[in-house]
Amino acid sequence: MAVAQKARLLGLEVKALDLAALKKLEPNVKLDVKGAIHYECDRHTTPTEFMPKMLNHLLNAGVIIQTNEEVLDISTSSDLITEIKTSTASYTADEVVLAAGSWSGKISKQLAINLPLQAGKGYSINVKKPTGISIPAVLMEAKAAVTPMQGFTRFAGTMEFSGINDAIRKERVEAIAKAANSYYPEIEISREDKSNAKSGLRPVSPDGLPYIGRSKSCSNLVFATGHAMMGWSLGPATGILVSEIIEGKNTAMDIEPFNPDRKF
Repeated sequence: MAVAQKARLLGLEVKALDLAALKKLEPNVKLDVKGAIHYECDRHTTPTEFMPKMLNHLLNAGVIIQTNEEVLDISTSSDLITEIKTSTASYTADEVVLAAGSWSGKISKQLAINLPLQAGKGYSINVKKPTGISIPAVLMEAKAAVTPMQGFTRFAGTMEFSGINDAIRKERVEAIAKAANSYYPEIEISREDKSNAKSGLRPVSPDGLPYIGRSKSCSNLVFATGHAMMGWSLGPATGILVSEIIEGKNTAMDIEPFNPDRKF
């Protein structure tokens, strides 16, 4: 259980489970495994339930959200961003935060800032039929993940580097479905569910660390991108760091490892 041992060294609450102990935690689904590592500190949620509530919270707080706009041009003077032009409007601001996910590298090039970043495509299959799964799982050998959500169970995986696109490769989807069945032998993902598989792009840096902070090339720009598969969980902490940077405060942690100007 080398993975559990390393997790403990990092301060995580983990417990090694044999099959009998695992069945007590997950009694309503058949498992073809020898045991598991239980991360007692982990939690999960359903994004489609959370995001509308967050959107309403922001709107009620007076935040203006513009949608369906593509950044076309960024004007600078000396080391300051002076104007951002989109497909429908133009904006000026004292501070600019670049948090464009897998598109961040493309936008940073307009500022002559090289931000090594690739779009790592992942696939997901949502199964609405009850599965009996109540606890999220990472199927380590298969490199797939399972998350029970409100109204469906999500099976996801892969890290495909093929540029920015939303193409679905059937063999990737089949690999996820096969992995699910190998761990949960009574779960057969239907052809319809597989045909409705979705893809998403994660912004991946060469060293796996995000870009958080200012670049020497632009004094009123803060980067907040490159979180790969951890954006959902690292978002709140990143938000705090960005607010501290903009307010000129000492950050809650050392952000030098996340320097957007770091060399590889």
